[in-house]
Amino acid sequence: FFGSSEPHRGSSGPDSSMRLLLALAAAVAPAAGLNLQMPALRGQTGLTDARFGGKKLVVVTGTSSGLGRKTAAALLRTGKYHVVGAVRDLDKMEVVAEVDGFDPDLFTPMHCELNSFASVRAFVDELKEWKAAKPVDRLICNAAVYQPSLPYAKWSEDGHEQQMQINYLSHFLLTSLLLDDLAKAPGARCVFVGSVTGNDNTVGGGGVYPIADLKKLDGLKLGAKN
Repeated sequence: FFGSSEPHRGSSGPDSSMRLLLALAAAVAPAAGLNLQMPALRGQTGLTDARFGGKKLVVVTGTSSGLGRKTAAALLRTGKYHVVGAVRDLDKMEVVAEVDGFDPDLFTPMHCELNSFASVRAFVDELKEWKAAKPVDRLICNAAVYQPSLPYAKWSEDGHEQQMQINYLSHFLLTSLLLDDLAKAPGARCVFVGSVTGNDNTVGGGGVYPIADLKKLDGLKLGAKN
């Protein structure tokens, strides 16, 4: 209970007496109207209230361009959300945020390079430290690369074909690392965006060549690895 590595031996010494007193205090405190919350936890709760003020916390990947940029702008206009923009280029994001008038009190950019699993893990660590006790209410997996006409494969830092890792594998990792956190938020949502290749009337989807084509899935059979 107190994080000790020593096994409980049922001793009757001072430590045992202190544990008993603390257990009794915790049991009677609610009935007495007392708040025995640990100081560190009270501090986290206060920080969460001050930073978010009841707004929902949304994480969106790829907010420096395209659908992610428009999504962030639309969410921010409502005034009901604090948006974390997970991007690979913070300098570009800073310019976009200024041009689009993102409220700095409601928008926080953080570095996340989906071409690297290590970067995804580092992003999650930074996010959890920054948000304290506040759970993630919405996760929007939007960022992607699209290279249908490239005559050769490009590889991620981890040895996977770039489109496979950036569009899918890294987003699956991101979701898995935040799943427990999402579970703490009432009515949480996780959204995977499919745009170009999902519509047959858009660029790449069918309206303009090159048309997205999975061929015979030979690359997937080989594990999309270098």
